[in-house]
Amino acid sequence: MTEIRKPRARNDMQPRRNFLTQLLVTGGLSLIDYSALAAAESNKPSPSSLPCWWPQQKQPTGVIRLSASQGHSPALAMLQQSLSGLAAQGVNEGRSEELVWIDIPHPAYQRWYRETLDQTGITARGELDVWQLLARLRDQGLVHGYVVYRQDTSPRAENTMREGIDLSVNVATTLCGVLGGVLIEESLVEQARELGLTQLADARVMSLDECFTTYQDQLNRQVVLAQNPRKPSMRDLAIAHRAITLYGQDEPVPQILAWLAPLSTVLGWNGGEEWVQVKQFSEYGHVLTVSDWAQNLPLLSTAYQDNKVPQIGGLDPKTIDWAWEGACTTLVMSDGDNVQWALGDFVANHRHEYWDNPRRGEFPFSWTAPVVPLAQTAPLATDYLAATCSPNNSLVEFGGGYIFPDFFGTKRTEKDLLDKYAARLGTWMKATDTQVLCLLLLDIDSPAARHAYETFARHIPGLVGIIAMQYAPYEGGRGKVFWANDGRGGEVPVMTCRYAIWEHANRPNAGTPSQVATQINQELPIASAEDRLAWTVVHAWSWFRDSDHPAREEVSQQEAPRLDAQRGLAIADWCQQKLSDQVRAVTIEELLWRLRMAHDPVATKQRIS
Repeated sequence: MTEIRKPRARNDMQPRRNFLTQLLVTGGLSLIDYSALAAAESNKPSPSSLPCWWPQQKQPTGVIRLSASQGHSPALAMLQQSLSGLAAQGVNEGRSEELVWIDIPHPAYQRWYRETLDQTGITARGELDVWQLLARLRDQGLVHGYVVYRQDTSPRAENTMREGIDLSVNVATTLCGVLGGVLIEESLVEQARELGLTQLADARVMSLDECFTTYQDQLNRQVVLAQNPRKPSMRDLAIAHRAITLYGQDEPVPQILAWLAPLSTVLGWNGGEEWVQVKQFSEYGHVLTVSDWAQNLPLLSTAYQDNKVPQIGGLDPKTIDWAWEGACTTLVMSDGDNVQWALGDFVANHRHEYWDNPRRGEFPFSWTAPVVPLAQTAPLATDYLAATCSPNNSLVEFGGGYIFPDFFGTKRTEKDLLDKYAARLGTWMKATDTQVLCLLLLDIDSPAARHAYETFARHIPGLVGIIAMQYAPYEGGRGKVFWANDGRGGEVPVMTCRYAIWEHANRPNAGTPSQVATQINQELPIASAEDRLAWTVVHAWSWFRDSDHPAREEVSQQEAPRLDAQRGLAIADWCQQKLSDQVRAVTIEELLWRLRMAHDPVATKQRIS
């Protein structure tokens, strides 16, 4: 399958930009009156009653803010992560009552910090720099020593498998969780010794294979961190839960994935081609979360007693204008599996590109989102999406994580892993009242794909429908519709993507906002009842300029910010404004209800009533 190529894979996208650049993004978040939601809260189920697969963090009584002023040093950023991880491990094991918050200037994270403290009653206990905090945790008995590593200086871009890559920090991260050590880059060894710390291990002379063989009995078999050795983020969570940290697809990675318990959570983002890593994790029955730049999840994932599962809700089909029998299309934002994005730039960035775009809610639009993962690891972020969602918006669960359902569990002897995964996801979708599921597959029309559609349909009662995309290209299904038996005497529509707004696409059903609008206007009004319903994916990372001429819409993606181009909701807005009077833009729920009505009006009317 080496011929598979996803156009402009996520690895090359702007959101996976330099860490410091990402932290300097500024913007605002609209306010929520949480007290006004108190009455509805009592009717929500508690997360403790649901199966959780994200690492669970016990609630502390206090939190120490770790100054961000030293975060520009890669070595100090790694040290910060290990301090946060050991503090979280201490709280989980009853040896401490304080977590650590690594201060970052991003407005979304500042909000999550304030709201977490407000909702939980956790008290702020001042701010320390990294060396002061190290001394504090040493004195509390949480730091037993240090593990030395060497900083990776290999050439080529991040997220690639490159010659000369130094993975010693990943070995060191694994050892820190087991041995109670902090991450010390070799240039900081003398400073660590001046604080009276002793060396617990030297990760520079230990391979990941040796580390795994030696310590596997002490490692967590339900979570793993896949992380580029240049990235500090998420190491706190790995250390807190004694997870092994890996990178790449070669041995001992397959051995580790086979050793992990099925349905384990993969934190971070692995190296190499995107489809290769996702396929490998899927084959072993594990679920990847895109979270390699996520921050401060130990505090954000604290399981506080008063938290309730947020209610996403959906469209009441009785409110649909059934008198309209013309063409309908839905514009859907891509890449909603991205947990780190949902926690940061998705809700607040200085360009107001996505959820904080002032035009959001002024026309029908649908967003794929990691509703279920967020509800477990950063519940206040899901609360925010639920509370600020308008009637013209809809939220679609993106798979519960990044998997290829058509390859899920194929390297396991257990044959029911996809059933277990779908049932687990279905419990959360029911609890959050999320009514549409998005799936991404390598082969959208294969027998394995059709089996997957029916598996999810059986295990998720109340599904309005499934929307499906092919990995390369997203619109590879050309709008084909499958009908999956739900095992309860009904059928669930599985609607593949027909069009894609994608930069420099050069593909039949993909192009600029005006190209896609023109094609929709030409094709949908003259189609049959079911075929005049179609959805379009809006590629989250494609930049364009507003114009009625496709050649002037296209722009160099590298130069786009300087050329005042836009992406996100703006390009969807340009497209929907160019739709003719014969085509109506609707949310994905309405599109799926209309598809049901066109396919089986008797059963659909019965379900509505």
